[in-house]
Amino acid sequence: MDTDITEKLRRLAFTPMRTQPPNATRPILEQAAKEVEVVDGGKVVHYLWGEGERRILLVHGWAGNAGHLTVLADALARAGCAVVVADLPGHGESEGGESSVIHFAKAVQAAHERFGPFHAVVAHSLGAAATTYAMSRGVTLERAVFVNPISSYTSLWRRSGEVMQVSPEAIGLVRARAEEWLGISFDAIEPALAAREFTGRLLVVHDENDPESPIADSEALVAAWGQAELMRVRDLGHTKVLRDEAVVRRAVGFLTVDGSGDGAVDVPAGDGADSDAAGDGAAGR
Repeated sequence: MDTDITEKLRRLAFTPMRTQPPNATRPILEQAAKEVEVVDGGKVVHYLWGEGERRILLVHGWAGNAGHLTVLADALARAGCAVVVADLPGHGESEGGESSVIHFAKAVQAAHERFGPFHAVVAHSLGAAATTYAMSRGVTLERAVFVNPISSYTSLWRRSGEVMQVSPEAIGLVRARAEEWLGISFDAIEPALAAREFTGRLLVVHDENDPESPIADSEALVAAWGQAELMRVRDLGHTKVLRDEAVVRRAVGFLTVDGSGDGAVDVPAGDGADSDAAGDGAAGR
C-alpha cells in the first residue's frame, strides 16, 4: 500500500469524532467546578464534584466526553467522594486534533499528579486500556472499575480494519505506522500483559453483546489481574451502561463501601433515550 495512503489511514484512525454530552446529563455537568490544565502542550478541561477524602478519577472512551460519566460522578460525590472527570485530549472541550491511548494515558497521569493521589478509577472502553498503561507507568490505585473495556489491541485493530474496510495486510501497515508515530509496540502494552503486575482490586462490567469490545477479552483481563471480578450485563449497549442504575450502584458500592456493592447509593435518574453513539471500534487507538 502506498505510503501516503497509509499515513492518511493512520490519521483517520487517530482523529476522534467530537460528541456532545447527552442531554439528560447536561444539568449534572453544569454543576461541576471546572479547571484547565496543560497536558503535553494542550489544554485539558477537568470537571470536579464533591469534597471527600477519597478521590476518584473517571475516564471516558474514544469519541466520548465527560458528560457520559456524569451520572457516575454525581453518585460518587453523593457517596462522599471527590470526583474528577476530564475531557481527554481531542475530546469534549479539550484541545487536540489527533489522539490515542497514549494521549489518554498521559492525561490520566497528569490528573493523578494534579488532583490525586486517587484511590480509584472508573474507566470506560479505551479509557480502561489507557488506565492500565498509566498504571504500568507508575499510577498506583487501590481499586478500579472498567466498563466495557478495550482489553486487547489485537481485537481493536481487527475491528478497525473491518470498520475502515481495508485488508488485514493494510491495517497491519497502518498499525506499524501508528507504533512508529507513538513510539510504542501495541503487543508490549497489551492490558492483560500489564495486569499481571497489578495488586489493586478490579471490577469489570461488560455487556455480553457489546459490538465494540468482545467480552472474551475482558475474561482474559480478569484472569490475568490478581484480584478481579466480572459483572456480566445484557442489552445495555456500549455507552448507556454508564447510566444504568444497577451498574452505577454496583460500581459505587465497590469503590466506597466494602466491595460488595450493597451499600446505599443515591443514583440520579438517567434518560435511556439518549444515543449510544460513542465507541472505539472505528480505529486502532
